[in-house]
Amino acid sequence: MGSPFTTDAFVALAPALPDRARPADNAERHGREAALAASERLARGHVDALTSTLSALAMETDPDRLLAHVLRTATRQLGAHSSSVWCMDDAAGRLRFHSSFEDTRYFTHSEPTIGEPQLTLPLDDAWPWPEAVRERRPVVMADIRTLPDFPWRTRLVRQGVITILVTPMCSGGHVDGLIGIRFTSLRSFVPEEMALAMALTNQATLSLHLMRLAAQSREAAVTAERNRMARDIHDTLAQGLTGVIVQLEAAADAQQRGLRLEADGHLARAKGLARDSLTEARRSVRALRPRDLDDKDLAEALEALVRRMTAGTAVSAMFAVQGLPSKLPAEWESNLLRVVQEVLTNVLRHAGASTFEARLTFRPAAVRLELRDNGRGFDPGRKSDGFGLIGVRERVEAMRGQLCLASEAGRGTSFTITLPLAGPDRQAALEVGRR
Repeated sequence: MGSPFTTDAFVALAPALPDRARPADNAERHGREAALAASERLARGHVDALTSTLSALAMETDPDRLLAHVLRTATRQLGAHSSSVWCMDDAAGRLRFHSSFEDTRYFTHSEPTIGEPQLTLPLDDAWPWPEAVRERRPVVMADIRTLPDFPWRTRLVRQGVITILVTPMCSGGHVDGLIGIRFTSLRSFVPEEMALAMALTNQATLSLHLMRLAAQSREAAVTAERNRMARDIHDTLAQGLTGVIVQLEAAADAQQRGLRLEADGHLARAKGLARDSLTEARRSVRALRPRDLDDKDLAEALEALVRRMTAGTAVSAMFAVQGLPSKLPAEWESNLLRVVQEVLTNVLRHAGASTFEARLTFRPAAVRLELRDNGRGFDPGRKSDGFGLIGVRERVEAMRGQLCLASEAGRGTSFTITLPLAGPDRQAALEVGRR
């Protein structure tokens, strides 16, 4: 019996076979294309988010605003309701609230907007914090409404939050804290979303480190400024009053010997020193240059200072300049003037010296200041409660110079300060000083 299908019939039916399979193939192809498009959109959002935060990192000078930018980006890119940062307190074994991005606004723990008195979370009391810290990986709280109660849950549920993605902030193998990214719908996350969340969390970690460094820098700056004020107050009020006392004692001695004109001269100089000290104290508060440097160069200011402080005393003073004088940075000139003032005050008050020599030497590679007296001397290694020598050392260190102090009982004291002028940092300082 022959086949019911002729060759022609078979050929005619052949094209129909692919037609019956096409709907399934089309659906599968469309599904793959949709998935690819979604993956591309997510990847593009990933790149845009990281580019935005990296740009902020490069341009933003305030680390606090940088962290706000990272939280804002994470919240928007992942379609979240809000996000928050919690920092690790290892000593207390708790997490401390740091900041949050909610309702298009960034705020910190110090603001009353939180409306939540408890700003710490127990690290070991409830899931998922121990797991996220121990395993250093993201953890999803799929539905906080079904979880055992934990601090802040009532507040979050009231806001409509359902799912929280918890990501650890890691650096150097240590967990510094956690970020909670909150959603108002049940959410699951594809690997690309997890990768984006962790990338942004890493940038938030960097922002926190920058904030800590900025805080440390501010503290160091405050300490340096406090020391500067202490030095300047010492160099103006304390030294000025010492000069006044020296002149008043000389005036009293002259009066006892019946030398009325000489006593009047000492009293006049005491009044002048008191006025100068008051003026310098006001200038120190404003961080201005010493008055002597307003209309004189360093050599002239030093000579005038030595002459004024030793006038009418038993100390014979000499000041000399060697080399070709050049303009130094304003801060250096001020520091050198204060150093001479400090050393000379101690000579007048404590050394019992009869001579004092100051020599300022300019060389192409360095400037050197030498101060010598023939007084009773002291032990430089002995601890002293005075601020003077400490202030001299700090001023020299601030100029990155070298201080050589030599003293011996009965054989006087010498200070030698050398400030190198070579090197790019010195040249930059000199250029600033010349402007």
